[in-house]
Amino acid sequence: MVEDSGTTAVVSTTDGPVRGTCADGVRRFLGVPYAMPPTGDRRWRPPVAPVPWTEVRDATSFGAVCAQDSTGLPGFGHFSETEDCLYLNVFTPDRQDREQVLPVMVWFPGGGLYCGGSTGYEPHSLVVDGSVVVVSVNYRLNVFGFFSHPAINSEGHPAGNYGIMDQQLALRWVRRNIAQFGGDPGNVTIFGESAGAISVLAHIASPGSAELFHRAILQSCGPTALMATPSIESLAHVGEGLAAAAGCAAQTPDGLRALTTRELLDADAMAEQILGVGKYHIGLVADGSVIPERMSELFSTGRFNRVPVINGVNRNEFTWFQAMMELHTGHVISADEYPHAVAAALAALAQVPVLGTTVPDDALPEILDRYPCAAYPSPASAVAAIVGDCGLISAGGRRTTRVIAEFVPEVYFYEWDVPDSPVSWPEVSFPYGSGHTQELQYLFRGFHGGGGTPRELTKPQQRLARHMVAFWTGFARCGEPDAGIAGGPIWAPYEHGADNAMILTTPESGMVNSFGQRHHSDFWDALTRRAAATTA
Repeated sequence: MVEDSGTTAVVSTTDGPVRGTCADGVRRFLGVPYAMPPTGDRRWRPPVAPVPWTEVRDATSFGAVCAQDSTGLPGFGHFSETEDCLYLNVFTPDRQDREQVLPVMVWFPGGGLYCGGSTGYEPHSLVVDGSVVVVSVNYRLNVFGFFSHPAINSEGHPAGNYGIMDQQLALRWVRRNIAQFGGDPGNVTIFGESAGAISVLAHIASPGSAELFHRAILQSCGPTALMATPSIESLAHVGEGLAAAAGCAAQTPDGLRALTTRELLDADAMAEQILGVGKYHIGLVADGSVIPERMSELFSTGRFNRVPVINGVNRNEFTWFQAMMELHTGHVISADEYPHAVAAALAALAQVPVLGTTVPDDALPEILDRYPCAAYPSPASAVAAIVGDCGLISAGGRRTTRVIAEFVPEVYFYEWDVPDSPVSWPEVSFPYGSGHTQELQYLFRGFHGGGGTPRELTKPQQRLARHMVAFWTGFARCGEPDAGIAGGPIWAPYEHGADNAMILTTPESGMVNSFGQRHHSDFWDALTRRAAATTA
């Protein structure tokens, strides 16, 4: 029942009653608190349920996103100076029949675990056309969500991965409450893109997430399942350095929690923003509890939550990152600079050991021969292809698929490839192509991130968007992505020998074999083995 004013009927949750809005066939309950504000003494502690309320709460506007100062990062960045950010949003079809329970899809937004938030993701197509309930979640980010410091780590509570703990509490909220919104707590699919997909993979790895979800979709996740994942102890010095930079002389728990939000943001801020990262390492840690061991160990030995998975990448993932760097520096790579730019990129990747992208020192001529500059729209495009293929998102997605498929038969792999898609980000000297974040507008109507400009899809692209919505919601409904498209392409599970993937493209999507050939995967795997033998 919907009231004439456009508001919904009151829905009772275990924390208190809420009332949302209804428009365009969607009932929206926005800014619902699922935890106490993680402020004051609750900073850097596991989240706890909110104080119950009895008066009807108007759930009509989004809650604040986690503190961040990333408005210069198109795609994800927002500005916020509040740590009071633990809110979720529920979107459900406005339909007469409220008896049938619907599949539930829980969305974790991306942003490098550093910035971003749930605002800007309009799930109208998923909800109305796919007939599912969508929940989107804010969680703690950057220094507030992922922080290791010996004084905090020794307090006797789970530490380090606070953002993942937030997400777990949100999933428990879903299990308790989603039936009141027409959703099935026994049929929950978690999905996310970029850092949101890394979060999904963390839940696949985490014992604390077992039975909180039943399927998972990873968009542009990369090689996270292969990551060494630093231990919480190995990054404790990072927390000490950040605290000192913030002016904390007595690095006690009280002293650390007395730091203001702004002091912590300023201490971590780069002189000039580059790709929305800070001075200090922020990310997942093997904390012994939430993530009990290194991700690489958990996945290679099959000690993870074995659920059906869709995992996929975009054809030109790294062009987005390359574009952000060009926008930041204003420098356009020339053809003469191409060899040096490739060498510099590979050297930079070698400094991030968790990515597993080290190549032999003498491999540069082979790489340049494999990726001739003239074969690409620009030198920057060629550099982006190399970085994407050598072990980051594109090739890393295939490797992650192979690792999971060793233990889970229902793993579906895709590559999204629509190079003429509209671009919401500023122009650069080369085409974005099928870059990072570009597929989001096909699932979330009008997506343009935290700082972009919305664009319209063409008719063929709209048709692909409908198919993608059907694939995603069909998988959420019964575990088979092609179940949502009558007479459409058959999406077969991944097989190691066939190396098969669904290519999501226009005018027609379809399966291909030998996917690794699209990204020279055997070439890069051989270089990686050669490098390992050299250092052994």
